[in-house]
Amino acid sequence: MPGDRPDPGEFLTLAQRMLRELFGDHGDARSDDEPWAEATRSGHESRGPTPERQRENLTFALATRAVEALEDLALNVAAIRQRMERITPPVDPPADPPAGPPADD
Repeated sequence: MPGDRPDPGEFLTLAQRMLRELFGDHGDARSDDEPWAEATRSGHESRGPTPERQRENLTFALATRAVEALEDLALNVAAIRQRMERITPPVDPPADPPAGPPADD
């Protein structure tokens, strides 16, 4: 039974060919001038991102997380404010002191 399974390498080759057809590249599949040639090579051929690129990726990830944290904080503050408004009745401004009896001159 295990012998009748498709080869994963064939699946990847077919998937890459389908992507090339989808994006309009009908040239030779082994051409190195493909826009995604580097991305479709096996992992051991690639050295990974440069230190500068890693730093940029980390900076972007941290900035994204900071923005998400600020959004969460703003939502929490809004929720607390709504709860306090429901619990605490609005405070009316103090009334003017009543006028005393008119003075007789």
